[in-house]
Amino acid sequence: EEMWNPNTNVSEDCLYLNIWVPTKTRLRHGRGLNFGNNDYLQDDEDFQRQHQSKGGLAMLVWIYGGGFTSGTSTLDVYNAEILAAVGNVIVASMQYRVGAFGFFYLSPYLNGREEEAP
Repeated sequence: EEMWNPNTNVSEDCLYLNIWVPTKTRLRHGRGLNFGNNDYLQDDEDFQRQHQSKGGLAMLVWIYGGGFTSGTSTLDVYNAEILAAVGNVIVASMQYRVGAFGFFYLSPYLNGREEEAP
C-alpha cells in the first residue's frame, strides 16, 4: 500500500516530463550517438550494428490514469529505469494537472447546469 502514496508534495507546479533512456544510448556531450566517427560506444560493435540497421529505439509513452481527478507520475511503482534498460526502449511519462489544479469535476454539484459552468 505504501507504493501508492505520492512521494512528492501537492503543488500547482506539477507539469513534468520524465524520460528514461537505456544507458548505451544516452546522449554524450550534446552530440548523441555518432556512428560515423565512432565517438561513442566504439567498443560495442554489436550495439552499433543493431541500431544502424533499425534506425533507432522503440518509445513507450506512459500516461497515468485517475480519471483526471487524481494520480501522479512520481510514484515509485512508475519508475521506468529498469524497463528502459532491460527492454532497450525509451520511456516517457508526464505529470499533468488533475483535480482542482486541472480538470475540476463539478458535475455532481451543478444539478444539470453544466453548461453554465466556466
